[in-house]
Amino acid sequence: MTTWVETDIKDILYGATLLGAGGGGALRDGLRLLSEVAEKHDVKLEVIQPEDMKPGEYAVMVAGIGAPKAMEEKDFGPEAIYAYEMMEKIAFLGGKPLKYIMAGELGGFNTMVPMYVAILNNIPFVNGDGNGRAVPELSTGLYPAFNIPPTPLVLAGSDGNTMVAYLDDPEDHKSAENIARHISMAYGMSAAFCTWIVDGTDITEKLAPKSIERCRVVGSAINNARKANRDIVEELKKVDDCTELFRGTIKDVEVKTEGGFDFGTTTISGTGKYQGETITIDFKNENLLVRDKSGKVLVTVPELITTLNLDNGQPLTNAETEAGQNIAVIGIPAPENWWKKPEGFTCWTHILEKVGYTGGSVRLT
Repeated sequence: MTTWVETDIKDILYGATLLGAGGGGALRDGLRLLSEVAEKHDVKLEVIQPEDMKPGEYAVMVAGIGAPKAMEEKDFGPEAIYAYEMMEKIAFLGGKPLKYIMAGELGGFNTMVPMYVAILNNIPFVNGDGNGRAVPELSTGLYPAFNIPPTPLVLAGSDGNTMVAYLDDPEDHKSAENIARHISMAYGMSAAFCTWIVDGTDITEKLAPKSIERCRVVGSAINNARKANRDIVEELKKVDDCTELFRGTIKDVEVKTEGGFDFGTTTISGTGKYQGETITIDFKNENLLVRDKSGKVLVTVPELITTLNLDNGQPLTNAETEAGQNIAVIGIPAPENWWKKPEGFTCWTHILEKVGYTGGSVRLT
């Protein structure tokens, strides 16, 4: 086991926000939850590597679902503990006793949620997550690509009420998504959900092993560069495989809300060596694809397309981008498990079609 303390977790949250690729919750919300933990408890997170999990030992993810504003107003946190504790009972009865907790995705908020539960309940945390990025739907990700069933599915509200769903088709991720979204609405657009029971082999061979350590290294590079007033993108290149796609000023952000998601397009006018150029980023919570001014698609999901505010060094989600911000657009390769099966891309096609794209995946070169 490795022990991470508050400074490590702050770095993790910065890195997870960047690697969340526009989604996964805002950094400020993760830092708020960390601050609440620090007020109640010594911030010490015991971490296990997925390959060190023994046969018959299981982990489960927990995350928030709903509207970020509602989660902040309701002081989200306890519902994540309620959801995990209910899942713990169910898993034991089902013959898969839980020993560990993990993140379902990367992001400034949703990577903090399981760490919050792990610290307050003294549960070891797995160095890995379900996707190595953030994803917009339960049906979009490595869990469905590798047929890891989202059942049982536990949802909890801030009042302690919990709901357990068993799917008739254990691999019906679209039904799981539909249930989770509607229950979160019933809970005032702020709920926790817990599902996907996995073992160490699942995490290593199908999901995103070592991703939390990756977040820590990336976040440390961001924060060290901010303190020293160094170019953050150049510092990131020293610690991770990333490509600067563009630098410029956000000219416009068009957003429409549909089915509880933010669909939108960010238009960026180039600065410096990109002067005179324009790119657009289409997103559904997370960034989906980048087009140049001729309409050519430069990169698509599942590769990570992420943005960084050059004025303050903060990684951004699409809930925070606004006209006038000076940003860098960065491309980061998705974990290799995304490319092992066709479903690693085809699970995105129904979303890409909504933003007018019907082509194949475009990888970073």
